Amino acid sequence: MVAGLVMTGLSTAAPATAAGQEVGGSGDTYFLSDSFSATANVEFSYGLASDQVYVGDWDGNGTDTLALRRGATFYIKNSNAGGNADQVVTYGRPGDVVLVGDWDGNGTDTFAVRRGAEYHVKNSLAGGPADHRAVYGRAGDAILVGDWDGDGKDTFAVRRGSEYHVKNSISAGRADQVAVYGRANDDVYVGDFDGDGDDSFTVRRGATYFVANAIRPGSADRTVVFGRTTDTTLVGDWNGDRTDTLGLRRASTVQHIRGAVSGAQEAYDAKMVGLINGERARNGVPPLAYWPPLRGGALSHSSWMARTDSFQHATSRTLWDDAAGAGCPSGYAENIFWSSYASKPEQAMQRYMASPGHRANILNPQLGFVATGTVLVGGELYNTQRFGYTCR
Repeated sequence: MVAGLVMTGLSTAAPATAAGQEVGGSGDTYFLSDSFSATANVEFSYGLASDQVYVGDWDGNGTDTLALRRGATFYIKNSNAGGNADQVVTYGRPGDVVLVGDWDGNGTDTFAVRRGAEYHVKNSLAGGPADHRAVYGRAGDAILVGDWDGDGKDTFAVRRGSEYHVKNSISAGRADQVAVYGRANDDVYVGDFDGDGDDSFTVRRGATYFVANAIRPGSADRTVVFGRTTDTTLVGDWNGDRTDTLGLRRASTVQHIRGAVSGAQEAYDAKMVGLINGERARNGVPPLAYWPPLRGGALSHSSWMARTDSFQHATSRTLWDDAAGAGCPSGYAENIFWSSYASKPEQAMQRYMASPGHRANILNPQLGFVATGTVLVGGELYNTQRFGYTCR
């Protein structure tokens, strides 16, 4: 049995249709393939299942990675791995449609905001006004992003059914090329699938991908089967070889099945909240209010630990967001516990209270909210206690 190191903090102060757009779907687990094979060679978890996700080369090293969006804030990761974001950026408004591309050809992807048929393009990962504005197409058009002519700069294409109106500059006016590929109801993705420097289309039908290496009608140059029909597709150059390949976004195998969590221990967690408040009462500390949104985060984290065979705390950003959801964005606290034999909440609480750091969290008079999330998978029990501070 192991009890986790305490982490505390207090501060006073539907599938996507193209590269360049939000990935879509849900889940916090990613499977990437560096080749057009049926098997992923990179797997990791990042962020929350509900995050908006984008793919880009944020640091210009030639490798595509993920950025998570929550509201108008982006949490950018420069490696395909879990852990904390490498950069946090705020741009646009929470309701904006956001696109990703290398708009100025400097090798680094940045954001553009779409509002109707107008595009507000930013050439750096920073806040502030757009560097360029342009109008293209109609407000209701489906927009794709790519480097269509191999000049190193991403621009827009309008999709109308199976017809694509490609523009080689970020400007108004007529398309530079019009092509037909696939069917009107296909899911469509954009990438440089043969490493020749210009982007083309792939259409998806079920779990089969029909890859074209040029913008043209006709048969696919390559057909690939990858993942499951329920997966969300990502496209990127995951290993820096200048060729885009496929990736998948998928819900955790132990998370969120029909609104519940596989292996979740409802009675265990209800008892543990009572035990926490019992300890507080014995020590003259006011009870904590049970807050259901904190339980969702705690369950998600326990599920992640079980699935990945990991024992570590959630990221500070995740903890901060959960605490803010309890109505007071001033701090957070978390305890975690793993055991292969302590099947009763009383046993876990005994271990928590024997550890000074965990005990300090449980008895902290500044805390106002609590929920716990416990999963039992394969005989292994994982518990997360998630706390929020009170503003009263």
